[in-house]
Amino acid sequence: MNKSSHYVFLLATGVVVYFIMIISLNADDGQLMEAYPPNVIAKNFKLTDLEGEMHELEEYRGKHVLVNFWSMACNVCKSEMTTLQSAYELLDRDDLVIVSIHAGDPSEGAESVLKLNSISYPVLFDFDLQLGEWGIPIMPTSFIVSPKGNIRYRAVGTRVWNSPFMIDFMQSILDSDEPQPQPHQSRYSASELIGSIPI
Repeated sequence: MNKSSHYVFLLATGVVVYFIMIISLNADDGQLMEAYPPNVIAKNFKLTDLEGEMHELEEYRGKHVLVNFWSMACNVCKSEMTTLQSAYELLDRDDLVIVSIHAGDPSEGAESVLKLNSISYPVLFDFDLQLGEWGIPIMPTSFIVSPKGNIRYRAVGTRVWNSPFMIDFMQSILDSDEPQPQPHQSRYSASELIGSIPI
């Protein structure tokens, strides 16, 4: 390798390392979740888990719901699950439900991934990709839905859900006494407003 090629290689390596550090910082502590436009009602879902039991979003009314969209083809999604499970154990389950939704047919391996990560929160499967209206630009993407069914926050990309910063942020949401908008006030769907939210 001549000096010019060696210099280019070192420069490219430095750029890659820099961006990895920036992404890691943003995903860990620097970037928590972005506020969603007001009065956006979360689209209801009726999906099954691995045992074939049906779940729907409306059954969790009265609680905050963290909805996490993931895919078996997304390695960081599977890594994120361990931090979601840890957060689930740290936060008040009387006021918070975590639901993961796999986008598409997981084929094989989903059950072993869930067992490997000791996942105890509901994991559902959107075989027909019917939830595109949620506005999911990449995997993973997560949303917090208020007790009255409104989307309050969105996280695009992976997060470290059990970091002290994220736990404090989530707890502040659970402790908030801020009145939530009524579902009938919404004139917009999440898909109509997704273009107005910076990614």
